[in-house]
Amino acid sequence: MDLAFTEGIKIKAFPVFARATPAELSHDVPFQVAFSVGKRRFRRAVDRNRIKRLLREAWRLEKSELAKNWKPGSTQWAVVFIFVGKDIPSFSDCQLLLRRLSLKLAQAMNEREGTV
Repeated sequence: MDLAFTEGIKIKAFPVFARATPAELSHDVPFQVAFSVGKRRFRRAVDRNRIKRLLREAWRLEKSELAKNWKPGSTQWAVVFIFVGKDIPSFSDCQLLLRRLSLKLAQAMNEREGTV
């Protein structure tokens, strides 16, 4: 996951940013995903955990659309989603954000694979 911060793709869809990089994963899956919410903005752990749960559920519903063209043996990706907003989003907001972000992510991944 550290490589995603040093040399990966950067995608912005405020209030969520995504960083992604090609990676060799131990299982035959298209993605390994992590979610981060800053302690500085959300002091209470219950708030941070709530946002991460909302984002994980939105990702669970959206990832099949992003991975439908992936085949075993293709490039695998490590992705980090970072929430930088100031308010706790609703679930519908999370779904819209992740849908927008996954479209941008798919474009960036296709461009990156075309150059590799």
